[in-house]
Amino acid sequence: MQMYDAIVIGARCAGASTALLLARQGHRVLVVDRASFPSDVISTHFLWPHGMSYLNRWGLLDEVLAVTPAHTTVEVVNDGIRLSGSVPPELLREYFRDLHGDDSGVVQSYASVRRRVLDQILVDAAAGAGAEVRTNVTVRELIVEDGQVVGIRGRGVDGEPVEERARIVVGADGRNSFVARALDLPKYDERPRCTFAYWSYWSGFDLGPAQLHRRGRLACAVVPTNFDQNMVLVWGPSEWSREFRADVPGNYQKALDFVSPELGEVVRLKGTRQERIYGTLDQSAFLRPLHGPGWVLVGDAESAKDQCTAIGMTHAFRDAELVSAALDGWLRGTASIDEAMTGYESRRRSQNAAAYHDYVCTLAEMRPYRHDELQLFVALRGNQQETDRFIATHADVAPVSEFFQASNLFLLNDAAKESSADHPVFADFAETSRMYQQNLFA
Repeated sequence: MQMYDAIVIGARCAGASTALLLARQGHRVLVVDRASFPSDVISTHFLWPHGMSYLNRWGLLDEVLAVTPAHTTVEVVNDGIRLSGSVPPELLREYFRDLHGDDSGVVQSYASVRRRVLDQILVDAAAGAGAEVRTNVTVRELIVEDGQVVGIRGRGVDGEPVEERARIVVGADGRNSFVARALDLPKYDERPRCTFAYWSYWSGFDLGPAQLHRRGRLACAVVPTNFDQNMVLVWGPSEWSREFRADVPGNYQKALDFVSPELGEVVRLKGTRQERIYGTLDQSAFLRPLHGPGWVLVGDAESAKDQCTAIGMTHAFRDAELVSAALDGWLRGTASIDEAMTGYESRRRSQNAAAYHDYVCTLAEMRPYRHDELQLFVALRGNQQETDRFIATHADVAPVSEFFQASNLFLLNDAAKESSADHPVFADFAETSRMYQQNLFA
């Protein structure tokens, strides 16, 4: 039986990327997945500029851009208050220097890449780098000897038994991770309040860059994606999901019309839906332990969050680069496994990471914005530098704590060029807030 340096369970964003990077470093890698490729998976498939930058660092960006539209500006509209901006390149470079020690490959563009496209590119790249890729393999057991994970057992596509061993097993198998369940790993810092999300793919219109709209407790996004289509997404608080599900197509359009009547009209009058409406109801957030004897987790297997900031795939790439660098040092003998995993954990469990986890979980509660929060958006108008920094904060490029520190918010408010009187949402704010609390689908 061949002894691998690493077995990676899961061959999508987190797993294929980890396998690719480890194989390029000369290590013997087996990556397995129960799926075959190309195939889609439940995902809103958005990559922020640092996600695109990882692809560029790995030499895969051109292949993605050959079939995927990309933009640099994004429009964010909260209760009618419109902001437009980009993630600043200098903040992107700082992000990579802080996290990875170099800022090579930084690009400012973002894209929405269908998983059937992106995951195939990643799997092909991993195989091209020398990783052994086996699809249609279901892992049913972790082999544990003397308290340490040393391999896997499972079944292949024709039911033939699979048994392989490695120095480390990487769990890259998503929020419902088999590795985590097999090891009985606890979840902690669980946040059950989250969103439901429904989306589909529409042709017939081109709105340019991504648009993110929110009104009250509902939101929608229109983002150009592959095949000359737009991914149109609506989401809201999970406690409204039961009523939404009573009429998914009707309530999908109803949510669009409520959040942005203009977008609702475009979709209704010009759009042609190309696929069924997909949905997800359980996006509760949690953390799991990062590593243990013979195993380590990456991506959603270790830290899952709501889709409301569309950060999951970008974080999967971040984890892949962090964990592969850590494991490379250990596999080459320049660091002990404890040193390698401590280094990985110190970056994944930083104060900035914890603050961003809180930020996403708070947004996912979908509370209507407070008066002072909407005033912040008004204050940002006319201040492009701070608008860009806000977008970078939302994307987990700039630290949440720095943007939202009191001194910065006071400065923003003092420098505001518009007053709240310019925006209808403030006209009868108390009544508007009460209306926002009503379940639109009940």
